[in-house]
Amino acid sequence: MFIKSTVIGTLAFISTCAAVPRYKPSRIDLEHRPGSNIKSKYDVDTLTEASRFWFGNFDVGDSKNLSLLIDTGSSDLIVNPGFYRPGPGSVNTHKNFTISYGSTESDGSGTGTVTGQLYNDTVRFGAMTAHQTVGTANAGPDGTSLVPKQGIIGFAGLEESSFHGALPFFHSLCAQGKVDACRFGISLGDNGKGTQVLGQLDESMFKGELTTSSIIQEWALWTDIALDNKIILKNALVELDTGTATILGPVDDVVKIFKAASIQYNIQESESAGTTVTGYFPCDQPPQLGLSIPSRSNATEAAKKHSRLVSHKSSVFNIKPDQWIAKDNGNNNCTAIVSGTDAMPLSNLWVVGQPFFHGIYVDHNIADGTLGFAPVRA
Repeated sequence: MFIKSTVIGTLAFISTCAAVPRYKPSRIDLEHRPGSNIKSKYDVDTLTEASRFWFGNFDVGDSKNLSLLIDTGSSDLIVNPGFYRPGPGSVNTHKNFTISYGSTESDGSGTGTVTGQLYNDTVRFGAMTAHQTVGTANAGPDGTSLVPKQGIIGFAGLEESSFHGALPFFHSLCAQGKVDACRFGISLGDNGKGTQVLGQLDESMFKGELTTSSIIQEWALWTDIALDNKIILKNALVELDTGTATILGPVDDVVKIFKAASIQYNIQESESAGTTVTGYFPCDQPPQLGLSIPSRSNATEAAKKHSRLVSHKSSVFNIKPDQWIAKDNGNNNCTAIVSGTDAMPLSNLWVVGQPFFHGIYVDHNIADGTLGFAPVRA
């Protein structure tokens, strides 16, 4: 889920790092490494899908096996009402938090605000444990929770945090020296299972070399958008967000894509949702749409500057055909997973959710300020 008050920093090409590294290790180049000693350097955990969101199992304080939504579009760890049991070293900070989320529904719509209290406690994911600030949510007006299952854990950076400067979970692992490399990977599968790799680049999971791009902030980057492997939109501002179940873009951009792909569409206006555009296509004829990474302008600049971290040639990563259906309406008519809205915090922002992560290994490299992409191994 993206944060409604999303802040995007300097909108410029970064040829090396997005910022001076603050975490261990200070620099990890994206290159092939010998595989014989990799297995001891990272932790792999399985993610499971429910209602188009993805979850991992965490221990928070004395609460065991909490199913938390994995969200690269936010930064904070929030446990739903009634699920947090303080551990032996738990500290009540006597601070409160308020955080507003977008794309809270499985169709990509919806917004909501969560309030609660902050504690410091231990958080364990797989074999890795960090001392961490944890938010315990208050129940909503109707007694229910905004976030599904037991809560949410953010894997974005401090830019998105609402916890008074407290580090996000993975950043805490880096700062506390719990990982070999300050990077994590995510790949979502076709069988309701996904994998998250902490603290290393797992080359066994993908084919070829990573295509890499600099980031603007965690996890936003410039890309081009390709239809049938031909660029139709240049320099799109994209936030990659596993906590969003669909793909949302600016209304004008989405209409342009729908027209080019011969997708029927409907534009609606409302006081609550603003302007939205929804597309419809034959279920057995999904379009071939993807992100061209890095953007052509960034790839050209990287080549000029002899960047070691950013790819000098762009590659197109298409949304898999079986991810295109948001809803089957019958009679070979399906609602597209891509939709348009003018309700984004930035008018030119795309929020590209979990459908994009299927069949792709995405490396989130905090130390270098890059994102890397490669097709997963079969």
